[in-house]
Amino acid sequence: MARSLKEQLYRVVRQAIEDGRLEPGLVLLEGHLAEHFAMSRSPVRQTLARLHEEGRICRFEGRGYQVGAQPGDAVRRSLGKSDFRTSRIERTDTWRAHAESVERDVVLCSMKGRFELNELQLARSLSVSRTLTHRILLYLQSIGVVEKVKYSSWTVVPLDDTRLHDLYQARRQLEPFMMTRAAETLSDADIQRYLTRLDDAARDYPRVPSALLDALENDLHHEVLMRGNNAEIMSMLRRTRPILLISKHLLGSSIELPSVAPFFDEHRQVFEKARDRHGEAAGRALEEHLARSESQVQARLADFRDAGKIAVPEYLREVASSSRHREQVSARAL
Repeated sequence: MARSLKEQLYRVVRQAIEDGRLEPGLVLLEGHLAEHFAMSRSPVRQTLARLHEEGRICRFEGRGYQVGAQPGDAVRRSLGKSDFRTSRIERTDTWRAHAESVERDVVLCSMKGRFELNELQLARSLSVSRTLTHRILLYLQSIGVVEKVKYSSWTVVPLDDTRLHDLYQARRQLEPFMMTRAAETLSDADIQRYLTRLDDAARDYPRVPSALLDALENDLHHEVLMRGNNAEIMSMLRRTRPILLISKHLLGSSIELPSVAPFFDEHRQVFEKARDRHGEAAGRALEEHLARSESQVQARLADFRDAGKIAVPEYLREVASSSRHREQVSARAL
């Protein structure tokens, strides 16, 4: 589970003090920090109190704190991105902590067939409120993994060959267009950051966690495409998320990682075209990547459907298809 806001903020500010980015005498104000990190004042107040107790900052004859164990000449200036290694604070709500495991269960089952999900049983299984489980299910519904059936019952949308192909068709229509637009707005620094992350992962491959592979997929297929500035298309693409969830929940766990990095070189080609400001070429490179990816994911899905093992949680119940149901009835009659 991700660290609390105050713990993350404490680490970021402490590191900035230790690095000398926040120089001795610099005045730290609760409101300024809250504004910089886009959070409420409560975690900021607790962070400053902790740093004060440790002697990293001190009180002085003025409002706020000064960096350093003892007061000195006050340095007053605005805080900027260069003052911290990162200004990103992960806001992981309680429901998200549970959503990851539920997402995995549901996605793995969706590859095997059709299942019903009982919301009441899910709440009991997680020992959480119905409000929280409902939020999890709304999230899963938004990415096309489950559908509402009735009051407390949902159905897991089967991820069969036909649906996978349909989802890829949607991506091949929409993602290249968004990539072409995004290439016009991405900065050189942004592109280099994505390339560096790919290079770092390629150097360590196959000793890379599945979470990192998912993050690298997210770089190209979500973060970059968002720079195409079309919220309606991004909403449509959100429904194609199950494709990425196949790799997220299979590679490195249920299925061994391929001997060769699965997509690094193809992602790099897209980013390099964008870096050269060839938007249409970047879009074509992405379309070619998606075309090659479909056959690989179809094969991965078929292998798991045939040989993969899953532990069906108690809140899910498999629903026999009509053909399977007829076979079971005939078998019982014999």
